[in-house]
Amino acid sequence: MKKNIIYISLILFSFTINSCNEDVEVWDSNTLNYSGTYFWELLSEDGADTFLSYDYDGQKILIYNTSDNVENEIWMEDTEHIFPLKSKFSLQGNSESFSSTSTNFDELTNNLLAVELPSSTPSASNEELVEDRDYIRNFIVEGKILSDAGTTASGNPVDSLYIKIKLLSGTVKFTSYSVPVNLRADPEVEEFAWEYVGVTYDSTRDESYVISGYRKTGFSEDDH
Repeated sequence: MKKNIIYISLILFSFTINSCNEDVEVWDSNTLNYSGTYFWELLSEDGADTFLSYDYDGQKILIYNTSDNVENEIWMEDTEHIFPLKSKFSLQGNSESFSSTSTNFDELTNNLLAVELPSSTPSASNEELVEDRDYIRNFIVEGKILSDAGTTASGNPVDSLYIKIKLLSGTVKFTSYSVPVNLRADPEVEEFAWEYVGVTYDSTRDESYVISGYRKTGFSEDDH
């Protein structure tokens, strides 16, 4: 009986070690100091006005590495689609003091949620559709993620998040095309769909905000 207990214990120990190793590999990110889930509130550019407080709905910002896992290149995603925002940012500096490498509209990547295909269905090929869209591209003016500089809902020290972000708006252009036969619902019936062409910037619609928050700890008492 004792031998069986020892044998089982060794199996469990081995499983635990392997699990820990797997966790390390999962979190093997070149942007680990940025990455995480953050509770946040939305403030005016000067921080004087609060547009969205922590108590709104536990809204979260996700920051994570790109598929290339490049240092200082991140995705930032607003999980509740408050802006909405899902953009890739190329940064300079480090997690304690960073900003976008460029503020030039033509050098920024698209906010994916702002260039989604229209919900309408075209009726022919080569139709054009131009729509006003908010926050089609964005850049970070300045940002800081500081270790233990924030306080959770329960009063515990936690990493703080500060990002001043500029949101750029304009129009998005789409054109229609004939869906290939093998992708149609009915091969005998011609179908048409939209494809993205490009964006046009309108500088008169620029908006700037401050995202202020703290990293999610994983403890329920620290959640909003």
